[in-house]
Amino acid sequence: MSAHHVIDNPGARKADLAAIHIAKAELGWDDDCYRDILFTVCRVRSSALLDHAGRKRFLAHLRACGWSGGVTPRRGPARPATAPKRPALTRPQRLIWSLWQQLFEAGVVTDRRMPALLHFIERQTGVARLEWLNSAQEDLVIQSLKAWRKRTGGG
Repeated sequence: MSAHHVIDNPGARKADLAAIHIAKAELGWDDDCYRDILFTVCRVRSSALLDHAGRKRFLAHLRACGWSGGVTPRRGPARPATAPKRPALTRPQRLIWSLWQQLFEAGVVTDRRMPALLHFIERQTGVARLEWLNSAQEDLVIQSLKAWRKRTGGG
């Protein structure tokens, strides 16, 4: 057996899948958003289809998106979140995020995280937050990202 071969034991798989779903909830992603991002990062639409390497890659992506990454055991009833959850991304916002991730995967952008995307959006529109964009501004950002991707061969 190779030293680089990773045995994907059921306990590790179960823990990784639990962590992925905890992160999804803590990041405030709805199911569509989660599946779109999972597909962009790992080319599957269900975490159950991920192998060991895929789960580790997606967990690293979740941390890059702002998830703290800790799975803490519960003691007693769950406490309410101290910070309000982010609203779920709209379809145009998910497309913007997906295009940004595709540009990162193609090596066109060097930072896949939301702050880098927000910096790009602000340069394009003068608007600092994704959720503050109106539909014309969302379309401008989408078309700019698509054109950038096409120009650079990023997809």
